[in-house]
Amino acid sequence: MIKELELDKIFKEQQKCFGGAWYHKVMSISYDFSGIEGVITLPMPHISRFRDEQMPNSEIDFDLKNLDVSSIYMGGHATNESDVGLALSAAILNENITKGSAVFRPFWRYITYQVDDSGPYDFENKRYYSASVLNNQDGIKNVYAHYHPSFTEYYYLPGDKLRLSLTSPKPHYLVLKIEVLEVSVLDYSVNFRSTYNLKQPANFTSPLISSPGHGTSMIKTYKRVNAIDQVANEGKEAIMTNTTIKNAIWHECYLYYLEDGQMYKTPFNNNISVTMSCPDSRAFIINEINDKTGGQKITIKPNEVNS
Repeated sequence: MIKELELDKIFKEQQKCFGGAWYHKVMSISYDFSGIEGVITLPMPHISRFRDEQMPNSEIDFDLKNLDVSSIYMGGHATNESDVGLALSAAILNENITKGSAVFRPFWRYITYQVDDSGPYDFENKRYYSASVLNNQDGIKNVYAHYHPSFTEYYYLPGDKLRLSLTSPKPHYLVLKIEVLEVSVLDYSVNFRSTYNLKQPANFTSPLISSPGHGTSMIKTYKRVNAIDQVANEGKEAIMTNTTIKNAIWHECYLYYLEDGQMYKTPFNNNISVTMSCPDSRAFIINEINDKTGGQKITIKPNEVNS
């Protein structure tokens, strides 16, 4: 059974930090998993790095172009890697799109050779997302996509409690589902929604996301990640920042697997995972993963490294 699997020493040694971001990742052992599900209360970001050399007017100053991005995502690796979840992104407020990031919105980044779904927004055919090819080599596409910002019901704010799930409805595809469990009562979020007359947050289901190997019996891994991504810095040394992402609470997190024709779930805990806090563990205020629920509370505070 899954609970009896143990982490292999070689598996642990193979995990290395990837440059260009501050992130806490929990990654599963390699196994024929069927999906991942977690309940999270979204954190409160305090963004301090902007393209314009101005002092921000608030914790999230969307009148300035931010260079740090709060992201919370799940993902998997079958044939290729996929990142699927929420990122602090631009919004349409008072009929104008913000210069910087303002709200958490769904995104998905994936590598594929099966389909070509890149292109502009297509409202007529109800493809309400934009997919851009980051690079294309030998027919393999690295694609980034997100839902159109016109739909304010898919704006999620600090303090919202959500259930995120990533599963395969058919071979070689993933789908992200977001279920709103509780609407934030934080003053910041209540005032934000009132000021800009936003719709109440709604449940979300993504289009089919190409992900070769998922939904098949091949061995795969799953992950959950809390990050400060840094604009135009991927693969480089993470930039020191005063940005803080406070109190992301994973209340629970489970992995799904099929056994004898029956679907089960198991806590995504230390028994079946390896944890990475990159590039420096001192930048993270975290508690131990709950063995029974897979839950964990995470604050990212890079300036702790120099304190």
